[in-house]
Amino acid sequence: MPLGRALKSRPDRDSAPRNCGETLVRRRSAPALAIPPVEDSPVVVVKQESQDVNATDEMDTLREDDASEDPSSPVESPLAMRNGALDEFLVSLLECPVCFGYMMPPIMQCSRGHLLCASCRQKVGLCPVCRVSMTNIRSLSMEKVASKLNFPCKHSDFGCRARLSYAEKSSHEEDCDCRPYFCPYPDDKCVWQGPLKDVYQHLVSSHENVITMAGSDIIFLATNVNLEGALDWTMVQSCHGRHFLLSLEKIHLGEGCQQYFTACRMIGSMKDAAEFVYNISLEANNRTLRWQSKPRSIRESFVSFTNADFLVLNKSTVELFSEDGNLALNVVIKKAQDTRELTN
Repeated sequence: MPLGRALKSRPDRDSAPRNCGETLVRRRSAPALAIPPVEDSPVVVVKQESQDVNATDEMDTLREDDASEDPSSPVESPLAMRNGALDEFLVSLLECPVCFGYMMPPIMQCSRGHLLCASCRQKVGLCPVCRVSMTNIRSLSMEKVASKLNFPCKHSDFGCRARLSYAEKSSHEEDCDCRPYFCPYPDDKCVWQGPLKDVYQHLVSSHENVITMAGSDIIFLATNVNLEGALDWTMVQSCHGRHFLLSLEKIHLGEGCQQYFTACRMIGSMKDAAEFVYNISLEANNRTLRWQSKPRSIRESFVSFTNADFLVLNKSTVELFSEDGNLALNVVIKKAQDTRELTN
């Protein structure tokens, strides 16, 4: 079975990837082994008053209470509180009884007036409340109510506090920073999802083939790269206070067409990933190949290989740089700001 391990780095030169667009066939996962680098590399690590009080004492007490309040704290008026409670009540009326999401126009109703979202209407023939036959009648009055309300983001359970009109809700939720992350392991069978803070722990505890290494400059050794079939080698590299996921995948694209896709992704948002630069280099048999790019965020899918910003190696190139069936990838991760300072 293929293994992976980590050593120390070497300098290198530039190269460009190639692509081959065919139907993807998934591969089996390969176990991995981590070996510490040869050289040292950075390691990531209420006051009770008496009842006999005169008017002057009462005024003094009121002044003290007023002075103790934070003048910057907003004071909600009774009218605003009533309006807020009314909005919450109206929003609650727009919860779909089937999917429990909020109903956005078009809002459907049965002959007795019970509401249903348009998506669930396509899946049911009877009203989920009173069991009469569903109609295709829209509730225009509730659609007007919905157009005047602000709804919570569907990712509120993950920390989003945004309130949005129904026109803004869909687009916000697609890009919401609080939406759950999916498992970034290159195996589409894993259905885990959760908050960003739990991604790393999920990877190392649920996927035994993932190895972990600390340091901004390491060598990842993928072993037995010439084995037949689709395979992957995966490593988490921790540096600069962040976690980066290095993936080498061998993909079978068709008869006689096998390619290796290599990429570095950051366990973080796309905004955070843009602050770093990574280099992958190969050196063997008096040859040097070098690839530099910005890491992708794990927000982005690792399935659409042919149009992605990855280092792509064909079988013959891998054979040129492998030794005894092992391929050494030197991975260096730097902050983009440090790279710009060196070039100026």
